[in-house]
Amino acid sequence: MDHYFHSYGGLGLQRYMVSDKPRTDSFAAAIKEVVQEGDEVIDVGTGTGLLAILAAKVGAKKVYGLDDSDIAEVAKTLVERNGLTDVVDIVRCNASDFDLGNTTDVIVSEWLGLLAFAEAMLDDLIVARDANLKPGGTMIPSEVDVLLAPVSCPDLYNQEGPGFWREPIHGIDYAILEELEQNQGLSQQIRVSAESMLAKGQPMVSLNLATASSEDPWERGELEFRMERSARLDGFVGWFSMQLSPSVRLDTGPDSPLTHWRQIHFPFKPFNVEARQTLKVSYTLDRSEQHSRAILLDLAVGENRYCYQVG
Repeated sequence: MDHYFHSYGGLGLQRYMVSDKPRTDSFAAAIKEVVQEGDEVIDVGTGTGLLAILAAKVGAKKVYGLDDSDIAEVAKTLVERNGLTDVVDIVRCNASDFDLGNTTDVIVSEWLGLLAFAEAMLDDLIVARDANLKPGGTMIPSEVDVLLAPVSCPDLYNQEGPGFWREPIHGIDYAILEELEQNQGLSQQIRVSAESMLAKGQPMVSLNLATASSEDPWERGELEFRMERSARLDGFVGWFSMQLSPSVRLDTGPDSPLTHWRQIHFPFKPFNVEARQTLKVSYTLDRSEQHSRAILLDLAVGENRYCYQVG
């Protein structure tokens, strides 16, 4: 995990996240709506201190920005530069070690990674919530849904996915690698067009952040999709949507403004589907035992089963 925390000290990565306008503007609007004058606020994973500073600017009495990476020193400098050292304390620590004894009015955290859970930050957030949030306190975001939808993306499948191997390379026949790559279950963070969706997205996981436990994301179940048109189904797209405040929702799906999360494309062996056809998909979402920041999505589509790593 030391490499994980160190990586978030890089300003290039911080710029990549802060410059994500839908992300940054949505969190700013939610903080403005939720944080009241005189509130005590914790920002878990504060990074450059952006959300902590925004909370102070809308009237919070005391804000604690928590981060266990080198960026905490940068955040301290930015707090000083913005004249908020009397309100904002940047604390370099793991959020799970911070304990104010349930006095906090609002906990805000942009803890989300690929398919929401790939950053492995949720566990620490829940520990911090249980140690610090007062009864009736508010979490930002308050709810998170992880969704899946069937897609027909021939361009992605053939150019960025297993279909690439169909065409000879300098006269060399690579065709057998298409099925081998399908069986490897490789996923990709990429922009998936809304036009490629064959049915509306359905949630695999829905979390209430006020009550969620660290085991709640790891779900198994079955989804049923009704195809909106005839097409050649070649994969699924996954994304997440979150309720940040009563009137602010941030969706990272194909039919929403592009964010730095993009979407996750899960390609598999294509087959034909018909309009109004019903497709049942079994899924299991779990932690990866090999990679602490990664998650696994196991999908069963008909007689075929695929296991994808995300993150």
